[in-house]
Amino acid sequence: MHVFLWVIVVGTLSVLVALWGAEVPASFRYPILAAWVALMGWLFYATLRCSTIADIKAIHARGMIKRRRLAWEDIQDIRAEANPASQMQSGAPNVLVHAYGRDGAKVLLPFVDDLHVNVERELGLLLDSWVELRGEDWAPDPQAAVLIDRRDARQAALMMGFAAVMLAFIPLTVLMLLPLFVDMPDWLESFLNPFTVMGVGTPLIFALTAIASYRSRRPSA
Repeated sequence: MHVFLWVIVVGTLSVLVALWGAEVPASFRYPILAAWVALMGWLFYATLRCSTIADIKAIHARGMIKRRRLAWEDIQDIRAEANPASQMQSGAPNVLVHAYGRDGAKVLLPFVDDLHVNVERELGLLLDSWVELRGEDWAPDPQAAVLIDRRDARQAALMMGFAAVMLAFIPLTVLMLLPLFVDMPDWLESFLNPFTVMGVGTPLIFALTAIASYRSRRPSA
């Protein structure tokens, strides 16, 4: 929370410097500043309202926009999972906890992460409560399992697509610059222009990798 507050303060100061440093009319400057302050205030207020509450009937996950109620008998799984954003965002939690509903929805449990709690202990308490409160006649929903597996396959496919693009960036750059150093036919030189190599090559690599990954992981219905 302290990190998020610092981000808001630094961001607001940066906007102030940018607005007052540029030649912007006051009629344009003050509305932008007011909108920015309002947005940051709402983000901070919405973050304060986020919570995860478990009672005898359900888990209540309140996010910044949406509130979800997952009855114990409808929960299909509760997992601790790595947070991909932690590699790119300083101060982000490395481990998040999600609950999976009967409809295959993946619901983040706010503040149940390695920044705020002992994830292993809290996850153990949630799993014990789930086993106790879901009912003796509870059984996994086969259709929900397929939906969850498909969601996992889509997420993994997207990650593989982005990883392939990152790995291909340097080779594509070399390919794009090759006509500057090597004599080649005009048709090939015109083909290896920045728009074709980056504008077409990058989305194509992402799409082919993501599709191949999804097809290899997709569960059968």
